[in-house]
Amino acid sequence: MELECEKNLLVQALGVVGRAINQRSPLPILSHVLFEAQGETLRCTATDLDFGVVISQSASVLDSGSVACPARLLGEIVGKLPGAPVRLKATSEGRLHLSCGRSKFDISTLPAEEFPGIPQPGELPQVCVPQRTFRSAIRRVAIATASSDESKATMTGIYTHIDGSTLTLVATDGRRMAYQELAVDNPEGLQVQAIVPGRAMQELSRLLGDVDEPVCFSLAQGQFYCSLSSVTMHSRLLEGVFPDYRRVLPKEFQRFARIGRESLLGALQRMLIVAQEKQSPNLIVLDFDGDVLMLSANTPDVGVAQEEVAVVYEGEPLKIAFNGKYLVEALQALDAEEVDLDLQDDARSSVLRPYGQQDYKYVVMPVRLREVVEEPV
Repeated sequence: MELECEKNLLVQALGVVGRAINQRSPLPILSHVLFEAQGETLRCTATDLDFGVVISQSASVLDSGSVACPARLLGEIVGKLPGAPVRLKATSEGRLHLSCGRSKFDISTLPAEEFPGIPQPGELPQVCVPQRTFRSAIRRVAIATASSDESKATMTGIYTHIDGSTLTLVATDGRRMAYQELAVDNPEGLQVQAIVPGRAMQELSRLLGDVDEPVCFSLAQGQFYCSLSSVTMHSRLLEGVFPDYRRVLPKEFQRFARIGRESLLGALQRMLIVAQEKQSPNLIVLDFDGDVLMLSANTPDVGVAQEEVAVVYEGEPLKIAFNGKYLVEALQALDAEEVDLDLQDDARSSVLRPYGQQDYKYVVMPVRLREVVEEPV
């Protein structure tokens, strides 16, 4: 294999496939990226056996071939090269000669034959959605996925349900839940439900642009397949039963608040500076009464904070406490000027959503209020 490629295209390719590399894998080949050169294309592939990415970039191929190169080492080298074309030449002795300007490197490689095969979707029915829309939906929902070290594996994923022209995404970690509905182009009437790993969805969101150009994906053969113009990715679906999210969605509320997103976000972030108590970290009290929302945080060894925020409120006064971090993450994921906070009481879940919209719902459980010593600021 011998080729020449623009440095910025090579940097981009290595950056994209590098997200699939597992440096802690006991299999050395999985820390490598597979280069396949043919015609006028360099095809780069990386996988950890559960998640894989393939990207194609234009290149001047002098000699077709393939080789597996150490991803991290190559990425560090290419990233620091001058802005000139990069020439790569693989030898039969298991070396990769790399040159760019006056820089030259000689890197150890592995045979391409050792690289694991990548699942191929074939001719599967797909649904398509504008990239801008899908990126926003993933960002709004992924915040509620459980971390990988938590017990229930299905909660680390995003429940994905395609039914006609509607795509439903749901994530929960047991303390909060994010629910998003969006319209999709489903020409073949695909109906399917699956749990896509949260990692795969978040990696996809990094590839999506702020454009109306569609991204198409399919759920079949135990895999999530997705394709963009020059990138394809796959991820093994999670097995198991996702929690029944319909039972979690509150159906009736007794109190309603409309609040400016930026003002509420800023106030919560300031409260979190003080809300550091070990027993109830990030505990912030929201006191609704009339057209004023009083936020407060009280950590005896740190201090007390209070702030008033203007609100349009309907219902009886309510004092309720939340993990402030959960509210902040949701507000950061939304791009609305105002948000609705639909409330029941201080012991039952509330729903945060963009003002006037019902297609997104962020359900969050309150924290049981302990006796809080109110001190003047």
